[in-house]
Amino acid sequence: MASTEEKISRISAPERIERLLSKACEAKLGALVRLNEMDTVAVRGVMFDFVLLDGVRVIKITSMSIKGVQHLKQASQCVVELVMMNAKVVFAAFVVKSFADSIFVTQPAELVNFERRKNARYPVPSNQAAFISFSTWLPKSTDLVAPPCVSGFEDFTGWIRIFDLSMGGISAQMLTPGPVGQLERGFEDPGAILHLPSQERIKIPCVIRWTKRISDWTRLNPANKYTRLFKIGCEFVEIDQKATTVLHQAIRDFSTAGAV
Repeated sequence: MASTEEKISRISAPERIERLLSKACEAKLGALVRLNEMDTVAVRGVMFDFVLLDGVRVIKITSMSIKGVQHLKQASQCVVELVMMNAKVVFAAFVVKSFADSIFVTQPAELVNFERRKNARYPVPSNQAAFISFSTWLPKSTDLVAPPCVSGFEDFTGWIRIFDLSMGGISAQMLTPGPVGQLERGFEDPGAILHLPSQERIKIPCVIRWTKRISDWTRLNPANKYTRLFKIGCEFVEIDQKATTVLHQAIRDFSTAGAV
């Protein structure tokens, strides 16, 4: 889920609801389907089309996993969230039928639109990894503030794990000072590289906007453990079409990472 404040609006006119959902079907938008708002299991699907089923006009949501359809099979109602970049649309509907990799739901009485800020932040899921590397910070094994350097993997020493990602920039964090304190706020790196899951790495110029040092005590049996985190925030200063496509795909993957 994006980290941002959201502006909420509601749409209840039937003609407008049908028009918006028809466009969602034409665009084959991704959908996350849950049994209810409290359901922690989301089933990933694709908006397909309005179809006639026993003389009733219903919405077909397809491309679901077998496990997902089984989860929804016994439901009489569901909650559908349309996956978009700068907004999300949620509606409740009755489940009319499930078949193969699809479910069929009624047209809702209301759409709820959550408008996100321009560059909503998306946390990188714990089961995925994304990194940024700076062309101007190349740590050596003798550098006391660098991460551990493993023989044969020196090229990865300068990769910093990304904490969250948006179309406008990233925040990253590490357990060693790394570039924090070496690269000053306002410094621009024209050769920074993003390494995103299942994506070709992309070169994306960025400027460092802030750095933080955070001290934290965490209680772990059998003793207390003191942790210091070093964080850095970067803003993208130039995004070409290739980078835009890669970022869109990564954000889409992050936002649906928990779906079955």
